[in-house]
Amino acid sequence: MDGFSLSPPEAALLHRIAAEFGTPFYVYDAAAVRARCAALKQALPDVDFFYSLKANPNLSLVRVLVGCGMGCEVSSLLELETALAAGAAPDRILMPGPGKSDEELRRAVALGIKAIVAESPEEVVEVDRIAGTLGLCRPVALRVNPDFRVDGARLSMGGRPTQFGIDEAGLPEVLARLAELRNIRLEGLHVYMGTRILSHEVVQANTRRILGLARQLQSRLPAPLTFVDVGGGFGVPYHADETALDLAALGEGLAAEIGAFRAEHPATRIVMELGRYAVAEAGRFITRIRQVKTNKGERFAVCDGGSNVNGAAAGTGSLLRRNFPLALLPADGGGDGDGAVADWTVTGPLCTPMDVLAKSVPLADPQPGDLICLPQAGAYGPTASPVHFIGFGAPAEVMVDGDRIQLVRRRDSVKAMLAVQEPRDIGMTAPTAGRIRPFPSAGRHDGSPFGNPCLDRLEGLGPLFRRTGERLEKDPGAWRDLWADPLVRALTAIGVPDDCNGFPLADTELGIDQCGHALHVAMIERLARLDAGCILALPGPSLAGNAVLQMGGPDQIQRFFAAYRTGPQGTFFGVTEPNSGSDPAGGRARLTRRDGGLVLNGTKTLVGGAMRARIGLVFCHLEEAGRTGLVMVEPSRADEHVRIERLSSLGLRGADLCRIAFTDFPVTPDMILGDGRPSLRDGFMAINAVFERNRPVVAALALGVGRGILDHLAGEPGLQEQFHDLGISHAALLRRLARVIDAYERGRPKSHDISLIKMQAVAFADTVVERVFSHCPARLLRDPHLRRKCRDAKAFEYMEGASNIHALNAFRSYVAGVA
Repeated sequence: MDGFSLSPPEAALLHRIAAEFGTPFYVYDAAAVRARCAALKQALPDVDFFYSLKANPNLSLVRVLVGCGMGCEVSSLLELETALAAGAAPDRILMPGPGKSDEELRRAVALGIKAIVAESPEEVVEVDRIAGTLGLCRPVALRVNPDFRVDGARLSMGGRPTQFGIDEAGLPEVLARLAELRNIRLEGLHVYMGTRILSHEVVQANTRRILGLARQLQSRLPAPLTFVDVGGGFGVPYHADETALDLAALGEGLAAEIGAFRAEHPATRIVMELGRYAVAEAGRFITRIRQVKTNKGERFAVCDGGSNVNGAAAGTGSLLRRNFPLALLPADGGGDGDGAVADWTVTGPLCTPMDVLAKSVPLADPQPGDLICLPQAGAYGPTASPVHFIGFGAPAEVMVDGDRIQLVRRRDSVKAMLAVQEPRDIGMTAPTAGRIRPFPSAGRHDGSPFGNPCLDRLEGLGPLFRRTGERLEKDPGAWRDLWADPLVRALTAIGVPDDCNGFPLADTELGIDQCGHALHVAMIERLARLDAGCILALPGPSLAGNAVLQMGGPDQIQRFFAAYRTGPQGTFFGVTEPNSGSDPAGGRARLTRRDGGLVLNGTKTLVGGAMRARIGLVFCHLEEAGRTGLVMVEPSRADEHVRIERLSSLGLRGADLCRIAFTDFPVTPDMILGDGRPSLRDGFMAINAVFERNRPVVAALALGVGRGILDHLAGEPGLQEQFHDLGISHAALLRRLARVIDAYERGRPKSHDISLIKMQAVAFADTVVERVFSHCPARLLRDPHLRRKCRDAKAFEYMEGASNIHALNAFRSYVAGVA
């Protein structure tokens, strides 16, 4: 049977998704995934299930599975980072895979995942070496290629010569070597025999033999294993002659075997890893017919997506291609077609005769605009297909969860696919006639931080920042999309002490190991060209982190930064108050002693990121000490004494401004930064130092947003000359900003210069916006991205002091003769 039928409501839903997001696309049913997870737990309650991300690493799909209690089995750095971004705890992550890179192993060791599954004796030694260099002892498991094999798997991966695992005959030698190593401990056994198994008897036999091998291994070890991974390999039926795996029968058949093993080894959990079985039947693949034709007597329906986005249906990797079931969804919303049924060959758009989705399949008069739907498409779809062949790119992916329909992966755009290729100017000579002049750049050849080559590599983040910036307009939680990118994680963690930083720059492709203040400011300026709101949404240490490093003791520094070893941590810095603004002397927040303890009372407003923060600093009067100071607070530890509300804002919504009120919030002395000296340095001076360090950052944000607007308009005919002088101004201001930062880093900061550059950067951004309004109002009306950039540019006037304050500061310096 080559066909299957869809209910009218599902057919209507697929037409609706196609109209909204275009074709081709994959759609996943979150409810079906949850139902499958529940069925697995019911049938095999004593098994700990891990999802194999190789089947489908879509971040939203993995989030659903993690939410159902599944662990994650990963085999690459991207899969590891995806699992973390989906909410998986490190101790719920296993990492098998032959040929792991040094970068992958270092990240897994640093995180302390459940186990690195070693696939060779050499890898065992390498993991021990890496753990030793980090001063850690980490768990490992051994993947064993056993002497037995199990029939019934569509693809056998054990019991024969293969690149996977350690030969069973070599186990004694590996165990002897393990006993000599001090930086790893053996905690698990991993055996994976094959995949696409549809017989519960085969799975039972497979599991029985693996548990027997585990018993033999356990008898040689001084301590019990914490888990035995028996693989899984559960299949789903794709063709009419295939029968679905009987999950209930499997559960009944394995209950006694697993029960006996657990009775013998109560400390050892049974693990199964599933990919295809967890998600395949929750997915559909949809492509649209572009043309119908007859060639040499054979009928062809040519679609906009074929083997490039669904390699499995096209037989990629199979010796013999077999038709997957499919359904025709007429564009007029009718049934499976009302015309005469005839045999058709369904193809994709590629320039190869191998691009065939179905051969000689009966269809009723397909027409251009009709949809073709393939079921069981949730596993091994786009990421297992040659999506970049001929440049079509990856398709869109959509999640349906009840009444909610959400795009969970945008289709690749031509612009995005070109953006990741560099360098872009090799062998290119452009004609001079009619050529658009590029805006001037600062610091390319003078050693300025704004000329560092690593900045160009940040341009690849453009598509991510643009779409996340759009999402942040309505969803403050969209920052998680940024955190899912490994490079963005490393950028976010700049400023975190090395011993607390689980996301070092050395693990990225930037080509740098460290980032000083000057280069950090240059990075912020470059990223602000993409989207400043995204920068402010990142869960980094920010202002509060600087203050903790300046004033905090060792324990306070560890308390503040420790979370960055494994994941994100939102922070906040509460200074501004509703009635006194940012004037420290006028603040009403108080830390007082009551009933033998200290309590904090007061309200702070315009606090960025407080809603998502785990920890932050609050500026207040320390009544008992007779001075002002900074108090470290963790709102969740006493949430009944904290009220946080999100404020509405026009621009830079990624900042997620909040009001936070403390009512008798309990404070212990170790939460007060500083050494207790009754000095203004612990209060006013500390805040001033933090703000002075941050004003060049605000200047960089303003310059970056202004330059981003210029870049956005660079290709607009007739506008280049109207804005070219602003490009020159931007380059000059960057050079001035570089000099200001250099003086700061040499320990000779000039307050008036810092004030001036902040004021001039804000004026530059304002001028760019005014020029847009006067020279291209029509473009502004039709371009929401440009409108958002212009709106964001107007927000910097009110960050780190308004321009009149900075003008007064500069004037005082000139009068005093220090300028």
